[in-house]
Amino acid sequence: MPASAVSKADLTPTVSHTPHGEVKREELVRAAFDLIAERGFEGLRTRDVASRAGVTVATLHYYFHTKEHLIRGVMAFTVEKFRTRRLSDPRPDDLDPLAELLRILGIRGQQRRQAPEIFRVLLELTTRASRDPAIKGIMRESDSQWRQNISDILRAGVQKRVFRADLDVAAATTILGALSRGRSMLSMLRPDISEDEHVDAEVERWLTGRSKAPTR
Repeated sequence: MPASAVSKADLTPTVSHTPHGEVKREELVRAAFDLIAERGFEGLRTRDVASRAGVTVATLHYYFHTKEHLIRGVMAFTVEKFRTRRLSDPRPDDLDPLAELLRILGIRGQQRRQAPEIFRVLLELTTRASRDPAIKGIMRESDSQWRQNISDILRAGVQKRVFRADLDVAAATTILGALSRGRSMLSMLRPDISEDEHVDAEVERWLTGRSKAPTR
């Protein structure tokens, strides 16, 4: 089954999608998101989610029949925060692939600094994905979209001779994905470390074959 089919089928129970209902669902998801960020899954209790959202436990279970449905809602909410513009979107022909790549990596850097709770929740969900096919499906779909975006930029860069002609686009996409995730995890362990500019300079040197010293 495609990842998108899993996520759409299992994300929420079948309740009426009224404007009021959508607001309540979002309030409950945000409350659960905040609790996971603060306490991890070990501290996630449906009664606490309901209390924080200002509703009863019965109301919570009306919108999310099970705790698993609620967690999947949190997964979708978290993934949405990471969505970036696709290279296939309308863009000028003179797009600078290197600037676009660094822009996308920079967005992640801004998120790490401004909203570290997103990464705490995402780490919790990543661990849970090994046991929950629906969460795994949502994460794989999001990762595939991100990888496609990066691959398109890298290919455009090779074609425009901005990046090295011998660049292995598939391998570089995987490396950049691992770099992005690794920097996110490192920022949780060592929030005092801020080397984005220097890392970006190394990425640029690797992709282009040209050295550019970062501004100190």
